[in-house]
Parts: sequence; structure tokens; C-alpha cells
Amino acid sequence: MGLTRRSFLDASGKGLLAAATAPLWFDASFTRALERGERAPFLAVVFLRGAADGLHLVPPIGDRLYASTRGTLALHETIPFVKGFGLHPEMAPLQSLVDRDQFAVVHACGSPEINRSHFEAQDRVEAGEVGRRSSNSGWLARGLGDAGGTSPFASLALTSQLPLSMRGAGGFAIGEPQDFGLPGASPSAREALLRDYANEPDPNFSRAGTRALEALNEYEQRMGRPKGGHRRPERGKRVRRGGQLAHQVENLLQIEASGLPVRAVFLETSSWDTHQNQGTEKGSMANAVRDLATAIQKLSKGLEGRREWLLMVHTEFGRTVAPNGSRGSDHGHGSVALVAGTRVRGGLYGAWPGLRGADLSEGRDLAVTTDYRCVASEVLRGHLGQAPPGDTFPGFQASPLGLLG
Repeated sequence: MGLTRRSFLDASGKGLLAAATAPLWFDASFTRALERGERAPFLAVVFLRGAADGLHLVPPIGDRLYASTRGTLALHETIPFVKGFGLHPEMAPLQSLVDRDQFAVVHACGSPEINRSHFEAQDRVEAGEVGRRSSNSGWLARGLGDAGGTSPFASLALTSQLPLSMRGAGGFAIGEPQDFGLPGASPSAREALLRDYANEPDPNFSRAGTRALEALNEYEQRMGRPKGGHRRPERGKRVRRGGQLAHQVENLLQIEASGLPVRAVFLETSSWDTHQNQGTEKGSMANAVRDLATAIQKLSKGLEGRREWLLMVHTEFGRTVAPNGSRGSDHGHGSVALVAGTRVRGGLYGAWPGLRGADLSEGRDLAVTTDYRCVASEVLRGHLGQAPPGDTFPGFQASPLGLLG
């Protein structure tokens, strides 16, 4: 079958046409900044789908009730972090960031709304709203606005489908880099498609299609000759050097090293619903923690000295304080947000609510004392160099946390 508009949409991730409506398809300002040796800002947002147990990631070992309330889930070995709190032992790859004070934890963090449904909670958190959603766009998309640059590659999701967090600002999901493009399309087929878009009566669709095809050609050219020693894998083959998230970061660094003007990315992982055999240092959650820590370490090393970078990690809700009968934990309320980067002031943030029965949410969960939107707002401000647009979090006024220097 020849190259058609439909096959082009399929090959380009079904989002590139929408992302290519900017006046200029390639971000010249970004290129000039890199040529001048400037460290262009880079933002990564990671969503831990499945409700990550913040008490397992960053255990409150100094709370006298920790061991008794957590029971079989209590960690016996932790990495020193700050007074009263440790890190899961599988977070050892982050030691250098901790030592440089570039790793911060916001504990007892989450949405003020209690919602134990993964799908509903994820949608509302990604929309940046509490209660019934009033928008089909996401907080990250609204927060980036038009400040991310004019290139369709300025904001990407390294996912198979565009997440709600990034809907509304021209971002698109790129999936596996080796599967993105038109390697089987002949020059004549590409020229024919370009003529089709040039003759399209709808000027907006014509311009979007033309620029999307140009952008896709640029992507293939740059990814075929990436900088920094990365090689583009053969189409259709999966080169996985670790867990799900670490693999996404490998792909991300390959794209970023090619010179494409990437400014903001969304990543996700889905191994955090630990109802059974969550365990302690070596339980089922350990692999997910190791993958997360490895991914952050890879991102830090890959961008070190070249880009100012900022990372936010969050989840839809936390998990119960006490273990269940299957040596796991059930859906809870408060969790943690993690922030790392070149300008981060490391340490622990947020008010610790305690683990007494009277201090728990509904008598069973870690309470939320810091709204995740405060973290997200501060991260966006640090990335943009100014306050995010007013509609980023409708009806919400964020309180400063002091995460960034």
C-alpha cells in the first residue's frame, strides 16, 4: 500500500499533525542557544501509575510508630537521607544526587481529594483538578503553554498514547523512536504526499500536514546521525537496558542527543499497584524502585554539564499504612513527590502528619499535607523562569515550597 494521509498519520504517532501548527516548525532560538553553548532548560515529568507507596520509597524511620504500624512492610535497611527519614535501598543510584543536594522529597503529598479509583484519580491528577473535571486538557500542557518553543518536538511523551497531562499544547506521543518515521516511503511517495497537502483546500490542515512531513523528515535525518555516540536501533527491534522507565530514558537521551529541540517530556511507568507480596527490601516493589532510581540516574548523567534539567515524579495516590492479608498494601491517600535537578535544593519538604491513628486519613492512610499542585507549580515556575499560566490549575492558588534555588 502506498503512502497516504492515513498511513502518514499512523507513522507519525497521530499527534504530529496537531503539534505542527506553530508558525515555524523548527525552534531556531533553541538551536542558536545550543550553538552559543547555553544550557537550555529541560523538564521531565514522571507519572508512577498504580499508586506508589510513599512510605516505602521514603520511610519515616524516625517515627516511633513506623515499625509497628507498617508491620511486615517496614524496611529494616535504608539509605540515609535526612534526620528521621531514609530511602529505599534500591534508590542507591541516587546517592550522588543526594550528596550534591540535588534531590528533594515532598512527603505526605498528593491530591486533597480522597479517590481510590486508579482511573478516576489519574485523570483528575493529570488534569490538575479536584472533583469533576472541567477540561479535556492536562496541567502540564496548559503550564507549558507556548513557552516550550515552536518546534513540534519541543514537548514529547515517550509513551504509546498521548497522556492527559500533555493534551492541549501541541505535544505528541512518540513511543519507540525506532518505530517513528517513514523509512519505507520512497522519495516520490513523500513528494506526492507533500503535493496532497499543498493542494488541500483547508489552509490550516494544509500547513499542518506540510510542516508535519517536514518535521518528520528532519527527525529521520537527525536520528540517523545522532550526536553523543548513540546509535539508532534497527526498526522493529527492542533494545532494553533495564526496566520500563530506564528504557524510556535511554530513548529520550537518544532523541535529545540528536539535536532535536526537546524542552519538556512526559514519562510513565505502571508497576506500582502492590496489593500482593510488596515485601521489604527485596519484595515485588523493589524492581519498580530500582527502575525509577536507575532512570533518574541515567537522565542526570546524560544531561550533566549540557542542560539545566529539572525532574518531577508523582503518582495518583498512596497506599495504606498497615499491610493487608496478602503482604501488600491497598489503595490509600498521601504519598510522596520527588524532585531532582541542577537547581533543586535537596532535602525533605512538607509537614509530616504522623502515624498515630488520630493523624491518619480515615484512620488508615497517610494524610495529605501538601497538595501536589504546589510542587508542580513550583517546578513549572523553575522551568519557565516565570509563573505558569493562570489556567494551569483552575481555581487553585499554589503555596511556595522553596524547592529551587
